[in-house]
Amino acid sequence: MMKLRFKSILFKILVMISLTCLIQGLFLINMSNVLTKKALYNQINDSGLKNVESNSQIVGGWFAGKINEITIYADTLVAKSMNWNDIEPYLRKEISAKLDIYDHIFIADTAGNYSTTLKRNAGNVSDRKYFKQAMEGKTIVSEPIISKTTGNQISVIAVPIKDENNKIIGLIGGALNLVKLNKFIVNSSIDHNDSYSYIIDKNGMIITHPDNAYIMKENISIKSSLIGDSIVSASQKILEDDKGFVQYTHNDVEGINYYSTIPNTDGWKLIIKIPNEYLNVPLDEASRDLIALSIVGLLVSAILALFVSKGISRPIIELSDVFSKATSGDLNVRALNYSNDEIGQASKSFNKMMETISNLTFYDVLTALPNKLQFADRLNHEIADCFRDNEKLAVLIFDIDKFESVNNALGHSAGDQFLKYVAAKITSQLDDNEIACRLAEDRFAILLPNNPHETYAIRTSIRLLEMMKQPWNIDDYSFYMTASLGIAFYPNDGEDSETLLKNALSAMIKSKKSGRGNYQLYDSSTESKLLDLIELDNYMHQALDNNEFVLHYQPQVDISTGKIIGAEALIRWNNPKLGMISPASFIPLAEENCLIVPIGDWVLRTACIQNKKWMDMGLDPIFIAVNISAAQISQGDFIEKLSRILEETKLDPKYLELEITESIAMEDTEARIKILETLRDMGLRIAIDDFGTGYSSLSYLRRFHITTLKIDQSFTRELASNEKDSAIVSTILAIGENLNLTVTAEGVETIEQLDILREKKCDTMQGYLFSRPVPSDDFEGLLRNPPSI
Repeated sequence: MMKLRFKSILFKILVMISLTCLIQGLFLINMSNVLTKKALYNQINDSGLKNVESNSQIVGGWFAGKINEITIYADTLVAKSMNWNDIEPYLRKEISAKLDIYDHIFIADTAGNYSTTLKRNAGNVSDRKYFKQAMEGKTIVSEPIISKTTGNQISVIAVPIKDENNKIIGLIGGALNLVKLNKFIVNSSIDHNDSYSYIIDKNGMIITHPDNAYIMKENISIKSSLIGDSIVSASQKILEDDKGFVQYTHNDVEGINYYSTIPNTDGWKLIIKIPNEYLNVPLDEASRDLIALSIVGLLVSAILALFVSKGISRPIIELSDVFSKATSGDLNVRALNYSNDEIGQASKSFNKMMETISNLTFYDVLTALPNKLQFADRLNHEIADCFRDNEKLAVLIFDIDKFESVNNALGHSAGDQFLKYVAAKITSQLDDNEIACRLAEDRFAILLPNNPHETYAIRTSIRLLEMMKQPWNIDDYSFYMTASLGIAFYPNDGEDSETLLKNALSAMIKSKKSGRGNYQLYDSSTESKLLDLIELDNYMHQALDNNEFVLHYQPQVDISTGKIIGAEALIRWNNPKLGMISPASFIPLAEENCLIVPIGDWVLRTACIQNKKWMDMGLDPIFIAVNISAAQISQGDFIEKLSRILEETKLDPKYLELEITESIAMEDTEARIKILETLRDMGLRIAIDDFGTGYSSLSYLRRFHITTLKIDQSFTRELASNEKDSAIVSTILAIGENLNLTVTAEGVETIEQLDILREKKCDTMQGYLFSRPVPSDDFEGLLRNPPSI
């Protein structure tokens, strides 16, 4: 019998094999542990997201039920009677079984006077935002408020009451108690002491919370004694995204917070907090099981190493090889060991993992179509074949028109279902050797190999477009959609996959611009226009630093005296290569590439500096008018920035007028009112530009703190020949007189127009009749020697 001696070669071989097995085993343990933890972590997060989305849908459905419930009450004859003696017993009976969520139900007349199931003649709610919206015919879930009746934190479901002539005669409202609402969502969290769920509104204010001290008193975006820096840092992502997850620490408990927007609310979000301690349990268990399994394998390998060294080392080495290939990016590699031992099980687990990774890497999760990566790989292979055989192929980019309308109207779940149907329909229209992939949310690519003729590609495109025009049925809703399609051919339109996809996309964009619902073949002139736009965008990013922008000034003249009382600052761009560029060309681009804010700030500062310079010359003081964009006024530091400019330029605020359009004023109305009120309190003038072309709402004129209305030049242009334009101008002037507002007519170019405006008692004019926009030096000359009118 062979003895195992310390210095024998057998012992050395055994030690070497054992150490090799140990090292390789440790490597496998570590690698498998990392991969397993990563897979479990992703699976946990996917599960968490699905859980919060599902619960958000449940809560949204619950809100829909409550809205329907209040709507049913509003449609009853007893509610339409508006007789509280009849309504009160009916509503008290209805609410008796629903006090688990409602504080009370109330009826308000058109003046806002209301009675509730708790108290008659309880007060007046005409100042409430939900009342005004209901009086406009809207059914809404209000923002969180403090109840005038109970003092509780509530949200009101308000529904207008209409008589038989569909006239609004009042509203019915259900006061949802936010503390009680928290009991409804408490089951959204998991069974852990530090796990809980809560709801925030679109601004981050906490609406429901297990701790009542947070409700309507704390905001996740504002630091306080209860809200720490960690939550505030995470709040931006929560408020910006419809769904997702973030990690933050609260009350010394670190956890992942899953969030999702609740349907049928004004941007409310459900947040479910799961502590890391809970999440780490399955990860730690998997690690322990894997380590235990690996240790057993190592012990067995050590005992049998002397007899079966080759049998053990070979599968380990092979498995190590496939791991190495996988980590180097080879997603097609598979382990070939089918034994029933630990290594065989690890091989099977590895193969399953690689199948999952391969599917996630090469296929779209939603539609199961190949994704962009696999499509590009297939396209490259087909291009190589075409190059070898001197053949051609076609690439189609298929983009659904206005897909966002499906998401907005029916929800993202319905939108996902619609995309699945579209993917299946596209595939059904293709031959076996043709491939479709999903490039982006609502965009697909199609490869037509085998030397297709142009007419075949066109016929396929028409077939796909006609398929899209058929009625689609999702969740009992039927609707119609169209798509736009672009076609590019190899080799005429590109000799590599990137160029072909880019040019097919360019053709698709042209299709959309030409009316949607059609196809376009790639045309190199389309690419040229896109390149021109890119070139313009590149130059614009350097224009401010290179001092390429200049301001021209157009006088605003008092019609009764002929004196210049103001000037509008108008930006011009003089590029060294492209020359003078029209604002109509670069302002829309600036709004898209986010340069509108720094450009607008430059205009504001430059105009203030110039006006102060004219005053310091001893010229009669005038106001300077500057157009303000929606992006500027939406900046959180707009007021602070404006104050700093006025302070630094030493310009008295009364000599600055800010011009905004009606559409800007009507966006986020309540916020705009506060901003305009602050600007007026600072002493600035506020003008509504192009008045009459937008909303032209008398209610906002009454509420907004404005000083001037500017009649759009489209009404001035045909003032002498068009009776309707003349009537509109007269109406605007009457509004201005009654509201004590200055009215300025834009685009005055003829004496006849001026005479009519003078006769109608218009205050101020602006136009080529007096002067076109001129550089600052020329405007100084106008101030010193103004022309007569």
